[in-house]
Amino acid sequence: MVDHNAEFASVLAVHDSFALRLATATLEEAGISFMIVGEQPRDVTGLLGGSLCKCHSVIQVAREDEKEARDLLAPIENPEPDSPAE
Repeated sequence: MVDHNAEFASVLAVHDSFALRLATATLEEAGISFMIVGEQPRDVTGLLGGSLCKCHSVIQVAREDEKEARDLLAPIENPEPDSPAE
């Protein structure tokens, strides 16, 4: 549960529902409470007829959880490029 009297820090901005779900699952697994601020995901039909959910959301956590949350979410914000196959 989020303490609405706490100070919050924005730790990640996401632009699609996949990244949003991955980030929130990561924080939930670590036991870190969060809030999502911004646009809710909306469906956009892809080129092949599939559904892609776009959003512009920011994840916020309590200041005391900021460092741990940033560390956990770093791979989502800056994914490592695939290494070339050998």
